[in-house]
Amino acid sequence: MIVKQSPALTYVSVLMGVGVSSYLAFRVLRLRQANRRLSTRIVEVDQMKKDFISHVSHELKAPLASMQETSHLMLERIPGPLTEKQRRLLELNLQSGKRLAQMISNLLDLTRLEAGIVEYEMRIADIADLMHKVVIEIGNQVQEKSLRLLTDIQREPLMVECDRNRMVQLFTNLLENALRFSSKDGFIGVHVRSINQLPRIPQPARSRLASSDSAQGFALIGVSDSGPGIEDAHKEKIFHTFHQMKQGKKSPGESLGLGLAISRAVVEAHHGTIWVEDDPAGGAIFFVLLPCAAAKAGRPGSLGTDSDFRPQIGVCPQ
Repeated sequence: MIVKQSPALTYVSVLMGVGVSSYLAFRVLRLRQANRRLSTRIVEVDQMKKDFISHVSHELKAPLASMQETSHLMLERIPGPLTEKQRRLLELNLQSGKRLAQMISNLLDLTRLEAGIVEYEMRIADIADLMHKVVIEIGNQVQEKSLRLLTDIQREPLMVECDRNRMVQLFTNLLENALRFSSKDGFIGVHVRSINQLPRIPQPARSRLASSDSAQGFALIGVSDSGPGIEDAHKEKIFHTFHQMKQGKKSPGESLGLGLAISRAVVEAHHGTIWVEDDPAGGAIFFVLLPCAAAKAGRPGSLGTDSDFRPQIGVCPQ
């Protein structure tokens, strides 16, 4: 037996369907509008934060420079003689001022990098030579902490199209990070070699690589430390702005957590990638991969296992 629905019921059903559809469409529209407003507000707040950081950093630079200059004058005994205790206190004050000045500089640098207003002077340069010079510069700090410096920097020129100053900044950040977390009587390893094929790279870092193909090969830089290592959960987060983690006796607050974020921005601006791995000997190894330049590229070497890239025992250049 077939029951026919009355025209009235059919009409009501159609009206109900249209009503529900209209209501859902209206709700979706309202949600989209709210989402757009929220997105706009997030961008505005983020820009306000950056502007505030930039403004405060600029305002702090002048009085800080004046304080440092005053300490310099007093240490030179221009106002008068100093006792040994006064000299030590002034030196501590000057060191704290330098550390604060570096933090402010990093804040300004990161603000410019995030805003995309940094101009890079790209020229072909020998990054093996650049790393060698940076290693020499931190030699005294390494000796003061009773650390061994293990170097494996190729002698042949390793040519990369880069901004020389930014490369020096990158290498300095990595070495200072290794110096900060290496235990006393430990070591810092520095490895710089050319390779002709990609090494094994974690997927997040590989996805950030501009191109996996380079006819001239790649430059592989490794900086290892003898610290407590980095947990897997933090191996990507440490490259994020202001990310800090406790490692051994080092507690959050001893730095702003900007050095590695700046390093990542610099590396990616050079079409490379950066990542960190565990060192079987203990500690962590930070790797940087950059495409070699088309002219005067360093002699590529063959790539085997990760053990091929462990820094060899060397000495700090004098």
